[in-house]
Parts: sequence; C-alpha cells; structure tokens
Amino acid sequence: SKPAGNFNTITYDAWVKANPLPTAGDAIGVLTVAGDIVDGDAGAGSAAGNTIEKAMLTGLAKKKLKALVVRVDSGGGSVMASEQIRLAILEAKKKGLPVVVSMGGVAASGGYWVSTPADAIFAEPGTITGSIGIFGIIPSFETALAKIGVTTDGVKTTALSGQPDVVGGTTPMFDAIMQAGIENGYRQFISRVAQSRKMTPARVDEIGQGRVWDGGTARQLGLVDRFGNLQDAIDEAAKRAKLDPAKVHAEYLEKEPGFLAKLAEGLSNDDEDEATGGDAFARIAAERRQMLARALGDMKRLASSGSVQVRCLECGGIGPSAGDVGDAKLLDLVLARIGL
Repeated sequence: SKPAGNFNTITYDAWVKANPLPTAGDAIGVLTVAGDIVDGDAGAGSAAGNTIEKAMLTGLAKKKLKALVVRVDSGGGSVMASEQIRLAILEAKKKGLPVVVSMGGVAASGGYWVSTPADAIFAEPGTITGSIGIFGIIPSFETALAKIGVTTDGVKTTALSGQPDVVGGTTPMFDAIMQAGIENGYRQFISRVAQSRKMTPARVDEIGQGRVWDGGTARQLGLVDRFGNLQDAIDEAAKRAKLDPAKVHAEYLEKEPGFLAKLAEGLSNDDEDEATGGDAFARIAAERRQMLARALGDMKRLASSGSVQVRCLECGGIGPSAGDVGDAKLLDLVLARIGL
C-alpha cells in the first residue's frame, strides 16, 4: 500500500501531450502575449517583440486563419516591443480577420497597449487591467558618490554633451527633452485607447494616468466589453467570422522549441523538482524564494533598461514571468551581504 499522504500526479506538459487539441474545422488563431514585454527575441515566460511578431506573421502566411484571438497575460514592459506587437496584430486586421482579446489575470499598461486593435475585449471580473501610463528611468549616482568624495568635472561643448551622465547627473536641457518624449508617448497611448474604445482623449486621460482597475470596474468604464474566458473569446471570434463556434478549432501561433531548448527545459525541470524535494512544504518555501528573486530581478531590469516603459508597477507577481537564474544568484548575493 502507498504511504499516507501520497497520491498519483501528472505534470501539466505530460497531460497536454496525452490530450492533444482538436484540429477539425476552421482555424481560429490564438496569439499569446504573456510575461514581461521585452525587446528582441526570448523564450517562454517573456513576450518578446521580435518573437511574437514572427509568430504572428508566420501564422498569417502559412495557416488558413479565419479570425484571431490574442490572449494577454502581461503587466507590460518595453513600449517599443508593445508597439511592435500591436502592429503585428494589425496585420491580421488588414487581412480582414476579426480580432478578439482575451485577458488573463493581468493585462495592464503594455498589456493593454497590445489589446487596442481588438474588435472586442473579454476579461474576468478579477482581471487587473488599465494602468494607461508611460515612464522612463535613468539611474544616476551623483549624490551618493559625492558623499564618498567622488565627483566629475570637465569642459563640454553643449548642454547635451556626455548625456546622460550617470556619475555627474543629467542637465536640465536633457531632462526637458526626456520629459517631452515621455509626454508624447503618453499622448500616443491615450490616442490609441481613445480610437479603440470610441472615447475622447480627455475621457481616457481621466481613467488613465497609470490607474489600475479590476475587470468589473474596467467593464463599467468601457475598457472591457464582456466577461468571459479564452473559450468565450474564441467563440466570439468565430461568430464575427460568420462561423459556427462548434465547428472551429484553436490554432496556437507560437514557435516550436528546438531540440536543445527542449533538452534544457527538461533538465531545468528535473533540477527544480530535486531542489524542492517534491513535498508541499519545500515547494511553498521555494515559491517564496522565487518571489523575492523576481522582485529583485524586476528592480534590476527597471534600473538597467534603456527603453521607455509601459509597465504596471502595481502588478508585480500577478502575471507570468520568465524564471531567471540571474535573479536567484542576485538574491543569494544580497542575502550573503546582509548575513542571512
């Protein structure tokens, strides 16, 4: 007999492989935007501009899609990557495909930016959305360094020479230019939402300014059309394409990982299971550690990011995020420094 407390388990990946998705009927494309929205290419856990754009354009070129559902579960990130994803989604609309957005646990800031091309937006009552705002961060250390006697001096030809100077600080002219860029980006965000939701820019600004809303309030404000899950969004997309929802199937638009990526993922999963010991208490402790590591990692990425951000700062820990080995090492370093 089995020891008390044990039970049969199956991993999610194994269950998915044992229960393949249906392929009969017309195809409704499903594009997933989950995790931090970042520039360039990235694997699972991040919504990389290049990666999602390639998946979208490849799906449009090679698959006979009748409509598109965009599944958003992101608190945002890079404004450039968000705009890249938005433009890729607009390619589907140019081909005459209905576009429906399905919001997961969080679809805020950049997550809402990429949702603006939608003909209809579905969310759950508990979805965290909104956060219509934009910011940029350039860290500088002139005050901290001056306390230990480190300062800079020199001859400059213009007020913008050597800017941004993280050691000597930024100049008022540079600050004004950066602020103008941020305000222009916010106006663009407001304009996209106003056009999408058929509101005036003034009204969007009233409910914007970085404010975060739950799904119920967002529906009352007009940021969301209906309550529903992913399947509800797929059914709506089928109806808008004049198809029978019972005779369509979801075609997920994502790049199939190569052999090396699958091997690395398998080894990583094995290491994680071994590290946590497989029991509930060990997993709970590991989850708390991962939360701390992720918080430190988010701070590091914000400070080191060279791009303007459309990121929900109140949404940390809600949406999915790529596990970063560097985050865990950073946590170990911090704990060692404070003697823990």
